[in-house]
Amino acid sequence: MPSGGAGGGNPTRRTRGRVLACRPMDAPREVWGDLATTAFVESSLLFRSLDPDALRDLVQLARAVDAAAGETVSAEDDDGFYLLMDGRAEVLAGGEALGQLERGACFGEGRVLGGGRPAALVARTAVTAVAFPAPMVAAMAERFPRLRKLLEAARAARQKAVHGA
Repeated sequence: MPSGGAGGGNPTRRTRGRVLACRPMDAPREVWGDLATTAFVESSLLFRSLDPDALRDLVQLARAVDAAAGETVSAEDDDGFYLLMDGRAEVLAGGEALGQLERGACFGEGRVLGGGRPAALVARTAVTAVAFPAPMVAAMAERFPRLRKLLEAARAARQKAVHGA
């Protein structure tokens, strides 16, 4: 994985002279078998429409990522899709703040749907996020039209918030 993201690498990242991450994040951990995290994913608006087998497949590939305030949860060149479980994070693109995310919000829908500009997710408080491989979520979105529509709505809402249109 890319530096500063869920996979470790170079732990320091600068944006406009600010250090965004000062130490490597804790190693991601499996979600499969973690009842609280699995229940959170299952109850999310995004994934409720999946059949039980598809949801199981998705959860088996998911990883929980913990980050302290200031750490980069997802770098601009990351290919993950994230569901914020706890905490508050900021979306940055090219060092520009694009918005804040809180519990239940998703990040990386452009990576799943294609297009969109690269962005990073930086923890503003202690954060726990559930990371999924974007290609897996994209495959699920093709099989489950409701999931695709929800991802498209999330992307449209974020673009509207950023561009004010």
